[in-house]
Amino acid sequence: MPIREISEDFSIEDIVPYFQPIVDLNSQGVWRYECLARLITQGDKTFLPSEFLYLIEREQHVNSLAANMFVQCASYFHDVNIPWNINITAKDLENKELTHTLITHLASYPTPERVSIEVSASTALSNPKSLTTFIEKSAHAGLGVFVDNVGSCPGNIRALMNLPIRGIKLAGGLIKHYDQQEAVREYVDYLLSLCERHGVSTIAEHVEDEAHLESVKRLPIRYAQGYVFSPPLANVRSAKARH
Repeated sequence: MPIREISEDFSIEDIVPYFQPIVDLNSQGVWRYECLARLITQGDKTFLPSEFLYLIEREQHVNSLAANMFVQCASYFHDVNIPWNINITAKDLENKELTHTLITHLASYPTPERVSIEVSASTALSNPKSLTTFIEKSAHAGLGVFVDNVGSCPGNIRALMNLPIRGIKLAGGLIKHYDQQEAVREYVDYLLSLCERHGVSTIAEHVEDEAHLESVKRLPIRYAQGYVFSPPLANVRSAKARH
């Protein structure tokens, strides 16, 4: 899919969070929300990160994007008693100013344990020292860590499980190929057993249709996320599970 050109002027303040629910398949309710960055231009056009991050890098706003998103989400959920996640990059892990912002903000935040960050599996596996240091500095503030897109790249998954992470998100393709490919089935079964042993929550992500959801429900996976429930929306009150 071609990247759309952004022809309108914008500022970092025009990047706002959208919210996609992560659903508890046992209760059928929303367990937590993932907060996803969206650029809303003056002409009310909405752009995905893949379409605007080059501008963020060009304008040298990379170091402030995660902090800006965090502050917006923290304000939005301040009086909403539900957990939420924001995404950070490998560069964010080493950004001492961002770490300081998170810790300082959470010091006076109600139930800071509601808040978690998500890092991709490729970032976690490629930057184990940075991730470990980040966790050591932020865990006392209540901040949790989820690892996203697990199974999309090779690496030492067992090492990840030795870190105090709250959850992992299984790459969408794993469940789709679970019944067809023995190697995938063995990997997923092994991963689920590791999660159970370490008390790590497991989320099936990119669940887009009913057939995919039924495949997830046949496995010991409690949480799921995807368009079958809701797309990312600007308001959590409209982003409710429909199953």
